[in-house]
Amino acid sequence: MLFLGLVLLAASPQKSALAESSVDFRGQTIEIIVPYSVGGGTDTWVRSIAPHLGRYLPGNPEISIVNAPGGQAITAANIYAEEGTLDGHSILVTASSNQLAYLLGDKRVRYDFSQWRAWLAYRAGAVIYTSKEMGVDNIQEFVKKQNKHVVLASLGIASDDLFVLMAFDMLDINASSIFGIRGRDRARALFERGDANTDFQTTAAYMTYLKAKEIRGEIVPLFTLGAFDESLNYVRDPMFPELPNVAEAYEYVHGSPPEGEAWDAWISLYRAGYGSLKLLVIPKDTPDSIIAAYDGAATRMINDPEFSASVADKLGHRPMLSGADANELLRSRTTISDETRQWIVNWIFERYGVRL
Repeated sequence: MLFLGLVLLAASPQKSALAESSVDFRGQTIEIIVPYSVGGGTDTWVRSIAPHLGRYLPGNPEISIVNAPGGQAITAANIYAEEGTLDGHSILVTASSNQLAYLLGDKRVRYDFSQWRAWLAYRAGAVIYTSKEMGVDNIQEFVKKQNKHVVLASLGIASDDLFVLMAFDMLDINASSIFGIRGRDRARALFERGDANTDFQTTAAYMTYLKAKEIRGEIVPLFTLGAFDESLNYVRDPMFPELPNVAEAYEYVHGSPPEGEAWDAWISLYRAGYGSLKLLVIPKDTPDSIIAAYDGAATRMINDPEFSASVADKLGHRPMLSGADANELLRSRTTISDETRQWIVNWIFERYGVRL
């Protein structure tokens, strides 16, 4: 089975139901391609929902997860876009690394989000935390600590690490990055080994692997990347309401609300990526009946109280979107202005000497 890879008008409920009824995956296996390693935030999200998905698809197929990390999640997405089939047996999960590379015009990208159709979307957040050895209890103490030097293990600049690295720069946090890590799970392992003293994980991974360490006092959460409400106002992450977002951390450092080109570029990019947006996609040319089957399965799953209760501990109560709503989120979150793109590309080159 191959890796696979948005634009589709939603059918009427009657037509969708009729189309879906013609699909039967009985005795078959659906492959979910994850362009990240096991144990990272995207993998954790997929593995939280995968055991349930087969129950809602016609014929109750088996669900197989294939991790294909590499190239900052670009490689697997390229293969999916170029070699995928249209039979619905292989789907791709994308996350903000895929979006950022696409938005910033990374030359390695050969996929096009406009050629994919999203049928399930999840807006994750991220928690930035540090070691207890840093001797701080919160972000206020962290940014004031004299002679602090932050070491962060990073996948690379054209990944969702960009959100954190830009935030550190705005907060005047002196950070060195260990680039080339193949997944946030491995970044977390370097942190736990003491090779890095600060790390970040998406909310799903944090709740799964780190919340217990926070409770035991082994790590100190500092701030989150924040979230957006339904009106796209930038707010605290609802899963971590006690932690400040980047704007609040900025005010701790500078004594006034964030402003200037760096902030404008950061918030524009973060809004475009809608935080750490995770999408399950199939090719847009997939037959309508199969698309309807996936739309219907996603809708039934996220509206099932049993499903919601079973994943709440790991994923919190963040809403998931299905069908046309998920697809619209993809379409509206894969564009930024040329000015924003150029500012960020220039910042990356000036700060890290990397040309995308």
